[in-house]
Amino acid sequence: MNVDLITIKASDGVQLDGVLRTPASGVALTLPVDIVIMHHGVGGNFYRDSFQDLVALKFLERGCAVLRVNNRGHDLAYNAPPPHRRLGAAFENVDECRLDWKAWLDVATERGYKKICSWGHSLGAVKNIYYLAKEDDARIARAISTSPPRFSYSAYQSHRDGKLFDASVKEAQTLIDAKKPEGVMAIEIPTSAIMTPKTFFDKYGPEERFDILTLLPTIQGKGATPLLVTVGSLEGQPKNPDRFAFEGLGDRLSAMKAGNLAYALVDGADHSYTGVTDKLWAAMEAWFKK
Repeated sequence: MNVDLITIKASDGVQLDGVLRTPASGVALTLPVDIVIMHHGVGGNFYRDSFQDLVALKFLERGCAVLRVNNRGHDLAYNAPPPHRRLGAAFENVDECRLDWKAWLDVATERGYKKICSWGHSLGAVKNIYYLAKEDDARIARAISTSPPRFSYSAYQSHRDGKLFDASVKEAQTLIDAKKPEGVMAIEIPTSAIMTPKTFFDKYGPEERFDILTLLPTIQGKGATPLLVTVGSLEGQPKNPDRFAFEGLGDRLSAMKAGNLAYALVDGADHSYTGVTDKLWAAMEAWFKK
């Protein structure tokens, strides 16, 4: 197995890093894709230990290269090179993920890969769906989104614990009113995180630009990229912190009917698929074979 560290720049100059792993010599390709690009979730990065590494071995064993990458929302916060700006999970603008996805697709195609699978987890899964909805990019042969949270202002407000979300909204609005859109705030609902009010409203605000239940129907139909969405059976339980984003989500996804969209519930899986990566891979491999 060969390993290659890669540093590139997106079209707006933001530096991105990743690692390309290629199968051992002589390993035949037995999947309908020849490379998988793995995108992390909120505050993640390509070098952090993750269940994706365990699944990466499955791809490599089947002759498929693995490109695990950073997007500009990696880690909590950092100062980007000139033109200087703060980036990272606390400061990101989700729409800008399109620049990152394009940059890594460019890397894959420039290296000769022709059947690309784009895989995102958590926030990366939402970005993956958003990219498919907004960009007509024929380079993606298959796409996988594992555990994409639902970002819906209206659903959060109507939740039985909606007052908890309202507290975060009020705190963010207070900073906006004080002309501190780049001030940092800690939230617990809909997830435990640190971010600016600007990023908070970008993700969770009333515009609901990143609600996957709204985005998915726009990428269905003839010619659409085959997409697998998975959710763990332990996600969204009533007492879990992630209940706002995942409660009832599996049922809603299962009810969606489209030739290009497949859904799999992974039994016993939490948000990180702890101890059940074999079950996740089984669902993925069965989908690849269809």
